[in-house]
Amino acid sequence: MPSISAMERPSRPRREEPAPFKRDEIVAGNKFVRLILARAIAHLANVPLGTVVARNWPNDPVLDLITRATSAPATTGTTGWAAELAQKLVYDSLAALAPMSAGAQLLRGGLVLNFDHYGSISVPGFVAAAASAGFVAEGQPIPVRQLTSAAATLLPFKIGSIAALTLEMMESSNAEAMISDALMRSAGAALDAVLFDSNASSAARPAGLRNGIAASTASTNADLREAFLEDMTTLFNAVARVGGQGPYAIVTSPGRAMSMISQTSRYTADRQESTVGMILGTPGVANDVIAVAQSALVSAFSADPDIEAANAATLVMDDTSPSTPNTTQPTKSLYQTASIGIRMRWPISWALRDARGVAWVTPTWK
Repeated sequence: MPSISAMERPSRPRREEPAPFKRDEIVAGNKFVRLILARAIAHLANVPLGTVVARNWPNDPVLDLITRATSAPATTGTTGWAAELAQKLVYDSLAALAPMSAGAQLLRGGLVLNFDHYGSISVPGFVAAAASAGFVAEGQPIPVRQLTSAAATLLPFKIGSIAALTLEMMESSNAEAMISDALMRSAGAALDAVLFDSNASSAARPAGLRNGIAASTASTNADLREAFLEDMTTLFNAVARVGGQGPYAIVTSPGRAMSMISQTSRYTADRQESTVGMILGTPGVANDVIAVAQSALVSAFSADPDIEAANAATLVMDDTSPSTPNTTQPTKSLYQTASIGIRMRWPISWALRDARGVAWVTPTWK
């Protein structure tokens, strides 16, 4: 029998190389929720944050950076170290809020800053006007114009929330989902309720985006489809003075938002881009429709909210006007029910760099 040459011999299957070390998948918003949970567990168990992270998420690349030992302390103001990390966490906090809050999605499209423990942040105003520039003939001097604009000041207002979870919930593998649902959902609802109203600023909150901005005149066209188009034209023309070609955000009630998405899809199906960047639905605007030029928005968040946990306190279970526990208000003993109370204090603020960046109307169509 003729021998089989080396070239003709079937090759042996090569042994597979061991899979490389795999980091946990980074999900938008996941870093921020994990940070909150880790701080709650560390505060409750009185152990270092790094210990909690190493036990629960040993492969998380972001939390690993937060807790990694370094020769020099990490500060959010140090360029090349925690400054960039803090900014990533700020955006991640908005990503964590986005599924529960139209306001969080809206603010992501504007200028987003980090408080970094500052008492306030002053941002140059945003004013666009055709009179600020012009054509000049060859050899002629270019006119000098003084651009005056009031600065937008961001003060560190805060969203506060307390959630009571059972010990079993905190110790389960679903703790991340529980924290996200209990704290982030309530924070998102609180953000929308204040962001889109017309109230002035106070000691407790920033001014709503519609503060000082009168409603535009709604269309009275009996044809509701034409009334819809006329109202949109009015809103876009109003914010175009600072927003140019957009994109713009439309904020309205959830029902109107679904209707508008259906209507606008008919007119943008053949276009690759639309001046409407997003249509957002939230109960925080009732029956109104708000148009926002996102370039006129600025917001600031803390990358690291203050988180505390307690298991031996008595909570007043009142979300309207809580006060000192008494017999007239429902209370909950955390010790007696084997529960844990998690308190979040999250510095957050926003402002309009130009009031012409917001317009709104109460339409007659649905």
